[in-house]
Amino acid sequence: MPHDISGINSNKPSHMGDRSVTQVKKSDDTTKSTKNNTDAVTTGDKVTLTDTAAKLKALEMDLANQPSVDHTKVKDMQNVIQSGSYKMDPERIADKMINFESAFNDS
Repeated sequence: MPHDISGINSNKPSHMGDRSVTQVKKSDDTTKSTKNNTDAVTTGDKVTLTDTAAKLKALEMDLANQPSVDHTKVKDMQNVIQSGSYKMDPERIADKMINFESAFNDS
């Protein structure tokens, strides 16, 4: 399950499964000393996404906009099955089952 990190520096709670996680900003000595010392420099966390991560995020967004079921295709298959014109190829089905099983054994 992907996790959205876009609000990583906010105080909003994020939900992960059955658990709720709230981010709390820490106050360390460096931050406290910056208020008193104008010469001190504070640095924050920085997140940089690789090109691949950006592409995966774009793909995730595209998939989120796709319908989960192609209702037209389902209706077409129902009509073909009900009319009795659906033809099965047992050899092709067996090959697909073997390929599916071997994918798990190769890992």
